[in-house]
Amino acid sequence: MEKYLQLGLYTSDCPQWLLDKIKKIKKKKVDRSFIIEVLQAIKEEFDSKLHTITTTHDFKTSRFISVKEVLEKRQRSCGSMSTVVASVLRNFGVSVKLINGMFIKDNPNMRHAWIEVWLDNEWVPFDITKKNFALTPYHIRLGEYVDWEDLKKEQST
Repeated sequence: MEKYLQLGLYTSDCPQWLLDKIKKIKKKKVDRSFIIEVLQAIKEEFDSKLHTITTTHDFKTSRFISVKEVLEKRQRSCGSMSTVVASVLRNFGVSVKLINGMFIKDNPNMRHAWIEVWLDNEWVPFDITKKNFALTPYHIRLGEYVDWEDLKKEQST
């Protein structure tokens, strides 16, 4: 689990203002309800009613961007938002995997990203782009990463 607590190239620069926002969530333990509250708080930062949002469907632009840049641009994409979530949770001592995969409901070639969190001795998946944060049978897992830099290295070989 230690491996998935590490901050990497894209997950290391989480701004203090966001960590302070998450600190306001009062929970005695890290459980599913805490994770959902964190996801909701982060998702607010990508609400077009509150902020000017940018979007991307480009795989590289979605994955290979730092937390700081994601939040500066308010870049709403699955990979970008998953990076933010991983960074925040790891800063609070929660092990998180970044998952690269597909979401094949409407397009069999649609790339997608989500996270898995270590809760109660098992990896529990969450998708910040979905209303209830749950995965569906249309989510297809291709790989797991500590940081997207590992995926970038994998693709360049």
